[in-house]
Amino acid sequence: MVFKNVGQFCRYFRSEVLNLTLEEMSKKVNVKTSTLSSFENGRSTNLWHINKYYNCGDGDQREFFRENIPL
Repeated sequence: MVFKNVGQFCRYFRSEVLNLTLEEMSKKVNVKTSTLSSFENGRSTNLWHINKYYNCGDGDQREFFRENIPL
């Protein structure tokens, strides 16, 4: 359940806060689109992906991420 909640939050963060498509995010962090999709849909337990989402943000976006990620 934790992985699914974290993945859903990261999908929200990517699309609504960072305003990036999955493909744009994939290129930005140099990770396959399918890998990020699996993470966002709770099918991947690799929590190292959290760093990729966090590092794509600026100061305010990172603060939002830290305060809202469901860990």
